[in-house]
Amino acid sequence: MSSGPSAVMTDRDVAAVADVPQRMMKAWASNDASAFAGLFARDATMVLPGDVFRKGADGIREFMAECYAGPYKGTSVFGVPIDVRFLGPDAAVLITQGGVMAPGEDSVTPDKEIRATWVLGKRDGAWLIEAYHNSPVRLPSS
Repeated sequence: MSSGPSAVMTDRDVAAVADVPQRMMKAWASNDASAFAGLFARDATMVLPGDVFRKGADGIREFMAECYAGPYKGTSVFGVPIDVRFLGPDAAVLITQGGVMAPGEDSVTPDKEIRATWVLGKRDGAWLIEAYHNSPVRLPSS
């Protein structure tokens, strides 16, 4: 992982930013929409494939509660940081690669791989997601 040349960050900040995806995986494994939304700033945005746009932690929580009761029920998510860049002492961009796994799967299948961009802000000492967007690594076959 890398960091921006103008931002000198502590090892603690680097670890805290890299831990955000781990916290998301834990919330997802529990199908806990409140814990998932708790990773986001109050006014955050989330953009997903399929014309999904949610603004605000409450909207994100409602969306994920519906998903956990429906298409994401019993699924898990996996993601690993592949790059991090600090924009300043309170802002970072994190890139991850991973995806959603169906019940019983222990790895992300190539057709479900995603890359995600996370814009993180440090608020009251905690790193929160300000904006999140993911897209498939591979385009669907025509």
